[in-house]
Amino acid sequence: MKKMHLPGRIILRDTTLREGLDVPGVEKRLKLSDRLILARAIFSLGIREFDIVHPGRVHEKSIWLARELKRLYGNRIIIHGAAYAFNARLREELMLMANWVDDIDLVIPLIRAREPHTHKQKVRATLRGLKELQRMGKQGGVGFANASQCERGFLIAFSKTVADAGADKIIIYDSVGLWDPLETYKLMRDVSTAVPHTPLLFHCHNDLGLAVANSVAAAYAGVKYLDASMNGLGDRAGNAALEQLATLFHIKKVTTGITLRKLRAVSDLVEKLTGIKKAVNHPIVGDPKILFSHISPKHLTDRKAFEILPRELRAVRR
Repeated sequence: MKKMHLPGRIILRDTTLREGLDVPGVEKRLKLSDRLILARAIFSLGIREFDIVHPGRVHEKSIWLARELKRLYGNRIIIHGAAYAFNARLREELMLMANWVDDIDLVIPLIRAREPHTHKQKVRATLRGLKELQRMGKQGGVGFANASQCERGFLIAFSKTVADAGADKIIIYDSVGLWDPLETYKLMRDVSTAVPHTPLLFHCHNDLGLAVANSVAAAYAGVKYLDASMNGLGDRAGNAALEQLATLFHIKKVTTGITLRKLRAVSDLVEKLTGIKKAVNHPIVGDPKILFSHISPKHLTDRKAFEILPRELRAVRR
């Protein structure tokens, strides 16, 4: 079997302030000032790319946060936003994002159940949106929603089409957390082979508890851009947990730019401001009394054999 390797560097794009708003009660609870506080805290971790503008929420509140972050950090930060390609308000939404969003993606659902229903209509709407972006002089990619629920051949052919049309990246959304790691690896390798010169970004959900595992599988397939959120916050069962990916990649000697010793403080802040509690045994940032305790007699005689986390994480105890 061919030995698999991780990329030397992986970009974690934070989606806490987009996906997190899909958790019941969070959007109403988080004031604009709270969103800015969270964004600044996540920036302090070393995150430099932020997924801010939800394709279903292209409005003044999301633009306000994008604007404030660009004013604070300028070129040190890259703001991402998205709009649905099949959308009567597309031009209006693109214009709304134009001044403050660096990279605008066009999202198109690939399953027939979501509009537009035919493959031809989906392709036509996406190419029309890309041309509109290009006329505006904006960078932008294409996001394939429900990718894990569509025909593999259509996904690969569509990827080639948008790459040829100038998409600056392709986002593969496992919108319902359906794939397992082996499926993810195979699919991402197939797409990468089909569009070798177009960067891929993988975005997955945690409905089956596989979001982190699938993200790592995508990385082994050569994907260098991954979406993640603090505490795994996101729609339904959430998204890939940023703190878990950052720690795993640190252990695997993959550069992410994340400062591990700040993870717990930012995690606690996310919990406080969103009101969404972590499990006491939540990996990396759960209750230290649970995560770093040894009860088994065998463990007590050789603690180091059962402690794999870096010191900067284990040193934080309560």
